[in-house]
Amino acid sequence: MRVFFALVPDEALRAVLAALGRELARTIGGRAVPQHNAHLTLAFLGEVETARVPPLHAMLDTVPHAAFSLTLDRVGEWHHAGVAWVAPSLVPPQLAALHARLNEALAAERYPVEARPFRPHVTLVRRRLRVLAERATQPVEWNVRRLSLLRSDAVQGAVRYREEAGVPLR
Repeated sequence: MRVFFALVPDEALRAVLAALGRELARTIGGRAVPQHNAHLTLAFLGEVETARVPPLHAMLDTVPHAAFSLTLDRVGEWHHAGVAWVAPSLVPPQLAALHARLNEALAAERYPVEARPFRPHVTLVRRRLRVLAERATQPVEWNVRRLSLLRSDAVQGAVRYREEAGVPLR
């Protein structure tokens, strides 16, 4: 099963992010990420044996559950990955702490942990065709209220993310 921990926006914010993605796709080409797939990845695990998934559910109870606000105010692209994204110019301490604690819990249980620095973002466009210079954009305010363990399923040739488990942030 292909899984990852993520923050998932509510439907209203997903609609805002999808509109921004469609606008960027018109400018730089590529394919806007479907509204239902909008998320901010905290820890990508990839393929995990089914027997190793329940401990990931339990891990949700061991990380901070403090809600926080996140301002997405920069757009840019990663040339090597062919994606365009929206990201915060400032990472809130609560987000950094949540990411760090999650990585600690994963490492303690011998799950894979990303070695690259954490660069929180929401992917908006895949297979972009033209370069998008990083720049400021109209700020999008996100009141982060849920931490999820998502699974990635292929449905009729398209990828769809579904919540495997989750906890509210308060």
